[in-house]
Amino acid sequence: MAEQPAAEPSTSSARTAKVGRRVEELRRRRAELAAGQRPSKESVALARQRAEEAEKRAIDAHHAAAQRHEELARVHEQAANSYQLAVLRGNDGSPQELQRKADEHWQAAHDNHLLFAEDEAQAEHPEKSSSG
Repeated sequence: MAEQPAAEPSTSSARTAKVGRRVEELRRRRAELAAGQRPSKESVALARQRAEEAEKRAIDAHHAAAQRHEELARVHEQAANSYQLAVLRGNDGSPQELQRKADEHWQAAHDNHLLFAEDEAQAEHPEKSSSG
C-alpha cells in the first residue's frame, strides 16, 4: 500500500484513469481496514501527503475562481460605462433603458467583486471554507 502518487496528469483521459486507480485503491484500503488490518506508517504518510496536495489544489482553485470573478467584474464595469456613455451622447435607444442596462452591469460587477472576496477568503482560510 506504499504506492506513491503519480505526477499530475494533463489530459482528461489520464485524469479519469488516475481517479479510477484512486477509487480502486480506496476500496482496497477500506476492505483492509474492515478486516482489521492496521494502517502502516507509509500509508499514513501517503494519506497526509494526499490531503496536503488536495488542500493546495483547493486553495489554487479558489485563487483561480477569484481571478475569474475579478476579470468578470471588470468586463461588467466596462459594459456599464459603455451604456452610460451612450446615454450621455444621446445614442440610439431610450436613455432609461440604456441606464437600466448600465445599472444591471454595475450590480453584476459589484456581485463579482463580492465573489472575488469570498473566494480569496476561502483560499486564505480553507479551514473556514465549506469545501475545506
